[in-house]
Amino acid sequence: MKKNRITIVLFLLLAALSAYLWLNRSGSTIKGELRDFAYADTASIDKVFLADKEGRKVTVVKNPDYTWTVNGKFLARKDAIDVLLQTIKAVEVRSPVGKNLYNNTMKLMAAKSVKLEIYAKGELVKTYYIGHPTMDNLGTFMYLEGSSTPFITHIPGFNGFLSTRYFASEAEWRDKSIYRLEPRRIVEVTIDEKFRPQRSFRVYREADSTYHASFYPAGKPIEPLNINAVKNFLTAFQATYFERLDHDIPAFRRDSVIKAGPFAVIQVKTDQGKSIQLTCYRKPVSTQSRIQLDLEGKTLPFDFDRFYGISSEDTSMMVCQYFHFDRIFKDPQGFIMGQTEKPVMNRFE
Repeated sequence: MKKNRITIVLFLLLAALSAYLWLNRSGSTIKGELRDFAYADTASIDKVFLADKEGRKVTVVKNPDYTWTVNGKFLARKDAIDVLLQTIKAVEVRSPVGKNLYNNTMKLMAAKSVKLEIYAKGELVKTYYIGHPTMDNLGTFMYLEGSSTPFITHIPGFNGFLSTRYFASEAEWRDKSIYRLEPRRIVEVTIDEKFRPQRSFRVYREADSTYHASFYPAGKPIEPLNINAVKNFLTAFQATYFERLDHDIPAFRRDSVIKAGPFAVIQVKTDQGKSIQLTCYRKPVSTQSRIQLDLEGKTLPFDFDRFYGISSEDTSMMVCQYFHFDRIFKDPQGFIMGQTEKPVMNRFE
């Protein structure tokens, strides 16, 4: 009897041990798979590739100066890459997708998802797909390449979904800066106002670091020159931005705008031999324009707040704000010692 009890106890112990080992093995496999979305060493990431089901693709590459470039053409938005890297590091799995939701989830992700490839030190280290939010908008469906099932992911402490952090639109990734130059790097600025020639001027720096200014194109010196006014003017080119890109402008309207000719041309040259030109065109008034009529009640021909700009860096139609550029479209009289700028009474004079 005693022997039978020992046998039964040993059997139960072995059964319990076997169950523990099996569950522990199974649990480790699942946990490893759950944690696999995150990549902790974001400092080593030097490239990300994103593609969506609409055929859009972006490759964002880290530069030696720690800025990032989009598709080898444009500077990437710092906020966008920072948020993406933070997400890559912090994303966790909330739960696996249940069997009852598996087929529908995979079907939806096949129709609409974003593919992400992460490269670190030149090597592909992770690939996964980002799908739609959960019903409560607190989770995001994701599928890790090579995984057996999709998962619901989240970032602990963040109440929201993550899919908006992964996008493959070049226009959305592109940094909005037109000029991002240190004033000490600028050797020449020319403002050529086509319809207000009295406001055209040139500011330049000699090899001995002395500044000069003249009316353009006549070349008449602006004297006596207020050096502080010149230096303050040059700071405008540290951060000069466009508001958005107008991808929806019809070809005929774009041609019409360009054919009408620019109202101003801004050219900036640096001590590294780089020249960036912004050609500025009037933007026709539209139903979206804030101001439709002039003081006499007549319909304005152009948008009072915004204009189009085309940079020598690319051919995109940029929408720019006059308010932001008023510090560049200056009255050159303001560079004369003791003088103040004359206010513009009519933007379209």
